[in-house]
Amino acid sequence: MPLVTSSHDSLPYIDRAPTDAETAVARALISSSISPEANSAIHPLIPDIPTTKFSHSIQSELDRVAANEPLKAIDLNRYEANTDIPNADVSALQAAYTNSSYLTLRLQALELLEEFGKNAWLVANDQLECILREVEKELVETREATTEFNRARKRAQEGKRGALEGAERAWREGVGGLVEVQVATGEVEGRWRARLRGTGP
Repeated sequence: MPLVTSSHDSLPYIDRAPTDAETAVARALISSSISPEANSAIHPLIPDIPTTKFSHSIQSELDRVAANEPLKAIDLNRYEANTDIPNADVSALQAAYTNSSYLTLRLQALELLEEFGKNAWLVANDQLECILREVEKELVETREATTEFNRARKRAQEGKRGALEGAERAWREGVGGLVEVQVATGEVEGRWRARLRGTGP
């Protein structure tokens, strides 16, 4: 739930910019309304941070990183050719056959990578360039829409400038007339009370 539930639109093209003195007074009022604990205490409407609970695997990995221990998740020995065959028994022959099959498949993979890897890399780069062009196009359209929106707002505010200024003048004149009426009423009331007391004209 947001802390501020209302918004107030401004009239930047009509309202004049505040002076330094007005800005200083406004900042002083804001500072006086903020409690001293505002910079150190959390706002009461902000919820507490939820407790994070990692799984055993994630926690063990975090502990490993904190202890600066090397990663031992992959055994590189299984990808190396095993040339140490002390005895020519069945298990040794099976291990040699496994190593030979692995090296053969690895050689085939390297040959395929050499033959088709460049094209795949170029195709991937072309796809990324297409995505980049789409993002840049969307960015340009968003900027143009923002600029047009600001222009429309400026035209709307400039079109209503006369009405707003006239309304402000009428409001000031109305307030001034109300004050004059209140002053005149106070004077009449004072005279009336003085007359009732017999001390007035």
